[in-house]
Amino acid sequence: MNATSFSFGLLMVLFTILLLHRMRKLNPRIAAYGSQRMCPSCGLITSRLKACCLECGESLTGVSVTPILEK
Repeated sequence: MNATSFSFGLLMVLFTILLLHRMRKLNPRIAAYGSQRMCPSCGLITSRLKACCLECGESLTGVSVTPILEK
């Protein structure tokens, strides 16, 4: 085994590791935090993508999706 084939092998291994790392980052996260929110008027859990509640029609544009931390 000469130095050229050894260097080429290391280069291929590095390329494969980088490719697999990039592919792992591209996977979408399913059911991530904040994908749903609660209607302030009726309490129905509604998708974050909807502008209005599916039950009562109340606007959800002012509803916050961040948690409130209590002391």
